[in-house]
Amino acid sequence: MIMKLFLDTNIVLDLLEKREPFVKEAMILFQLQLNGVVELFVSDLTFVNIAYITRKTYSQEQLYNALAKIRSFLEIAESGPSVIDQAIALKSKDFEDAVQYYSARKVNVDYIITRNKKDFPCSEIEVLTPSEFLTEAVSSGSK
Repeated sequence: MIMKLFLDTNIVLDLLEKREPFVKEAMILFQLQLNGVVELFVSDLTFVNIAYITRKTYSQEQLYNALAKIRSFLEIAESGPSVIDQAIALKSKDFEDAVQYYSARKVNVDYIITRNKKDFPCSEIEVLTPSEFLTEAVSSGSK
């Protein structure tokens, strides 16, 4: 059965910006998608956040090429009114993380993958770092 993973924005940025030492694990996650082992989801906000964060790093053409390329790998967990309402009701310290969380719940993912586990303190979905997920995936795959 294919596992459904929700990637926090920082994981996608690790890949796009080739952030060391995190880029290797991000690349492995995307390779797992290509191999049909996982299905990768991001919030629609992820694309907005990436465009904003990388606007000074990339030219406009480079940015749109990068967005198009990563879009070809990723499923989108749309936010929409119910997600926004739930995020508001949560009254989290970080509204954006709450929107990410409820977007992930909406598409019934198995895991949230992030380098900032503390951003999802009340998650009913298991939250793992890329390293933790890859270790768990390898150990469960060898059983």
